[in-house]
Amino acid sequence: MLNPKVVSYVRFAESAEMKKITATLLMVVAGALSCAAQDSSDWINYTSSTGHYSVLIPKQPQLMTQEGKTSSGNKVPQYVAVVEDSSATYMLAYFDYTTASSFSFDKARDGMLANVKGTLVSEKPISLGRYPGRDVKISGNNSGVEFLAHVKYYDVNKRVYMVQFIFNKTNDTPETDAKAKKFFDSFKVVNTP
Repeated sequence: MLNPKVVSYVRFAESAEMKKITATLLMVVAGALSCAAQDSSDWINYTSSTGHYSVLIPKQPQLMTQEGKTSSGNKVPQYVAVVEDSSATYMLAYFDYTTASSFSFDKARDGMLANVKGTLVSEKPISLGRYPGRDVKISGNNSGVEFLAHVKYYDVNKRVYMVQFIFNKTNDTPETDAKAKKFFDSFKVVNTP
């Protein structure tokens, strides 16, 4: 059985502005770079032909591949796309699991909470068309800076997609909410895997 450790590690500067955020699925990945703020009307429609998804994001994402392990020790490649602007980090990740294994939304949530030492703010079942999903909001603290992580993940034909929006609590504004809504509402699976 797949035992994903979904990690959202957010690293903020001592000032109120984010300097660097590292976001990942199943392990910590470094390398998201700071960038200038962009008007949300300037966003691009990013399509991943290998990931079979499309989404609106502020700019071209940084792409990473990493390796995770199932509870039985089998290696699982994970694919991550990360974009950062002055108020938030946008992350999309996916991995496939075999027909001999399964995915647990509860274990994914528990792994995420444990890895960021966060508190569950809210959780509800959702769907992406006919595919099951989970909407989770987590509050955490990193080096004295409080952050919120809003995550939606879906199980689509043995592929798990995780769509995540992370921001400093000081940036909890209507503008940030509008960016999160635009990001989440635009996510679509295309050519189902």
